[in-house]
Amino acid sequence: MDFYNQFVINPEKFRIPQYSISPFSTEWVRKNYKILQSKQPIDNDLLRQYFGRFLCFETGRSALSYALSHYKLSENDEVCIMTTSQNRYISSCVTKEIEKFCQWSRQLSEKTKVILVNHEFGTAYKSMDKVLKLNLPIIEDLAMSLFSTDDNQQTGNYGDFTIYSLPKFFPLQWGGIVKINMPDYEKKSINFNPHLSTDLQRLLSFYLKEGENIKQRRKHHNALFQHYLSCLDFKSRFEYNDNETPSVYMCSTPPSVNLEGLKVFLQQNGVEASVFYGESAFFVPVHQNLNEEDILFIVSLIKYFCDDNK
Repeated sequence: MDFYNQFVINPEKFRIPQYSISPFSTEWVRKNYKILQSKQPIDNDLLRQYFGRFLCFETGRSALSYALSHYKLSENDEVCIMTTSQNRYISSCVTKEIEKFCQWSRQLSEKTKVILVNHEFGTAYKSMDKVLKLNLPIIEDLAMSLFSTDDNQQTGNYGDFTIYSLPKFFPLQWGGIVKINMPDYEKKSINFNPHLSTDLQRLLSFYLKEGENIKQRRKHHNALFQHYLSCLDFKSRFEYNDNETPSVYMCSTPPSVNLEGLKVFLQQNGVEASVFYGESAFFVPVHQNLNEEDILFIVSLIKYFCDDNK
């Protein structure tokens, strides 16, 4: 154990804090229970504002699987994944779901049957006009970008389906949404408990009312991280515009930083973190339920690691 900037570093294993990419923490078990017990009314207008015509699922992965099943893909077909950054990093949560149906690629080919547009980490894909000209089916992945849109305010409306992962933005342990943008689409039956769907809509009706506050707090926290880490020459990897809301604090680092070591160190001290593979960059939580002291703690861990590994 050590002390740094009045914070405990490397505490005993039963005293480790927990900072996740999701705003969920232990206290929300009780709070969500109370929301559901109070029979929070479902705000259908608010849900339609965000999700249009939609279906609820246990996870974002199962929502993606539902969307992919529409296309009757064969094992030799390909889903082409396009991302905002064009970085090679793709979450295995996405690729493993695709592999249940067919192959995936980062390049268009004669095998391409569907395009998956990944609006990464709170950014909106800027070249949807070019994607539309390909005349291929489109699925939009907004798992990490629920509160982000492009200048046309159309992100999430371009594809046949749009996928959302709700714990990325709300203090929930579960929940995925597939938005259906095809007016003549006939919904298929799904193996999902209707009572859970109702519960999820109740919780969303409660949390979406805080949408504007969530956006502003995440943007503020992103700026705080950048301010406190600028002395290490860490720089924001993405420049967010007014229509975009960060889902993580993603920063580029000097090549000298041992990113794998930093990831392990942060995780050992209770902070969910990962490397943006293919670049000198990594990310940590930036969600709305953090306070400035929480950000100072995470920053102190990063500074401690960098000081200790010069």
